[in-house]
Amino acid sequence: MNKPFKLSGPNPLNHLKDQFLLDPEVAYLNHGSYGACPRPVFEAYQRYQHELEREPATLLYREFTKRMQVAREGLSLFLNCGSDQIAFVRNVTYGLNMVAQSLKINDGDRVLATEHEYGAVNRMWETICEERGAHFVKVKMPLPLKSASSAINLLKEQIDPSVKIVTFPHIAAESAQLLPITELTEVVRSAGAVSVIDGAHAPGQIKVNLKEIAADFYVGNCHKWMLSPKGAGFVYASRKHENKIRPPAISWGNISEGESSLLLENEWQGTTDISSILAVQDSINFLNKNQWFQTVVPRSSDLISKFHATILDITGMDDLYLSADLQPPQMRSYLLPEGDHSSLHAELFHRFKVEVPVFLNPKGNMFRISVQAYNDESDLERLTKALREMLG
Repeated sequence: MNKPFKLSGPNPLNHLKDQFLLDPEVAYLNHGSYGACPRPVFEAYQRYQHELEREPATLLYREFTKRMQVAREGLSLFLNCGSDQIAFVRNVTYGLNMVAQSLKINDGDRVLATEHEYGAVNRMWETICEERGAHFVKVKMPLPLKSASSAINLLKEQIDPSVKIVTFPHIAAESAQLLPITELTEVVRSAGAVSVIDGAHAPGQIKVNLKEIAADFYVGNCHKWMLSPKGAGFVYASRKHENKIRPPAISWGNISEGESSLLLENEWQGTTDISSILAVQDSINFLNKNQWFQTVVPRSSDLISKFHATILDITGMDDLYLSADLQPPQMRSYLLPEGDHSSLHAELFHRFKVEVPVFLNPKGNMFRISVQAYNDESDLERLTKALREMLG
């Protein structure tokens, strides 16, 4: 019987590790899946919950419009877009469904996607296309991609007048590829199609400039790399499309300040807890206070790079990043050798106290690591030691 793994020697804390609520016994290398909220932000979130319960009518009636406007203004500054161009939603999955259900898709139309879409996004488009007689088409993008420009060329080859919508991730969830979305969006725009970007993993990991990207729709999470509490995401719509979005639930539609249907029909969805939305500004303040893009993100990237060659040596597999342009700063995915890896995730956690996601699919099994402010070398050392034992 295998003995539980014990890390020898001290596990030194970096200066931000104690700011998070994560179990200190776990090498948590899975920030990309669910995020993690810092203590100051979580405490602010709890204050908003207490405020809501103490006087619900104040927060949800008398002050709702003002408070939500302030929240959107803060997020719009972070993303560089108009505050009336974004609406809060609970997560990217919900937001993408809202966009997809609102778009006009006719019989015979084609919806183009890459082979790097999140599983739930694939299922969503497949379902909608089947219901409307449209065709959901995948652009083959092999792993590893040769370069960012190769992704652009592969997409170009598949676009024709029948393509009405093109969807792609900013950072792919499983393969952790950073796609050249500004260039891809330009290709889609030139073809007269609508661009829909899954930005679940981007805001907070990289600086997202929505004005520069110029997509028709960009849907992102705040609860992942922006560090907000769970239940906060956003939908951005370009001016051309801001009046074409309708939520699944039709409510009053006259609560918010603004003129677009993006706000008037989406912001008020009946009684709900908006505490996670109000705490988004606290998460932005936390990022700014700790100089996130100047210090934390580069440090995280350096930490991954330090162990990258070691992990490839252990797996014996090809590097998924032939071009540095395809590397997100805080995520990497690694192919696994042939074999049954169905228990790998569970064994890494239960035997070694290492948390990483493992993806099993016909095109190649892989695992992904995420490095955040709370990680240090000891976490990666524990992972590599565990992988040597299990894959050796």
